[in-house]
Amino acid sequence: MSLLGRASVTGAHHLDGPVGKVVVCNHVGWADPLWLGYAAYPRVLHQMAKKELFESALVAWFVRSGGGFPVDRGRPTPATIRHSIALVEGGALLLIFPAGTRSQEDADTKRGAATIALRAKAHIVPAHFEGPARMRASDLWRRPAIHVAFGSPIVTAAIGASDKETAKRLTAELDAAMKALRSAPPDRN
Repeated sequence: MSLLGRASVTGAHHLDGPVGKVVVCNHVGWADPLWLGYAAYPRVLHQMAKKELFESALVAWFVRSGGGFPVDRGRPTPATIRHSIALVEGGALLLIFPAGTRSQEDADTKRGAATIALRAKAHIVPAHFEGPARMRASDLWRRPAIHVAFGSPIVTAAIGASDKETAKRLTAELDAAMKALRSAPPDRN
């Protein structure tokens, strides 16, 4: 990955600790999960990936080897939600793009990440990705700047309730936290 971009990472220490966490991030292109995984390394970021990515055996293998598992974005099954909650309850890091789709603009944040975090009594770590939407062969020469910022965790255990209204309020809070990271200066290591 370091051959394809000049990556800087801030706040990765927020991913550490004994409890599972839900990492929420903006989503601008197909390369985001790869760069977020690189930024979190050596930790593994499990992630929901659209079920269409699992139609090709080669792509499915690649996504699964990076911690991905299929989800029907239009109709997430109870089994997918239970699997997500179990991962987080077991201490894993779960990456969710709460807008549910790639966008260069501010897309509406859906409440699925908040619901999973509330049910698992997990911390939510807001994140922001700044970089190109995809990787190209020319990146070997250009090496574009990539920045991933992880923010302070939002603790959900103290919230208690996991109803729809609480999830909506928490979604608004995590959306604001992700947007605040946009203006965070990159760490120039």
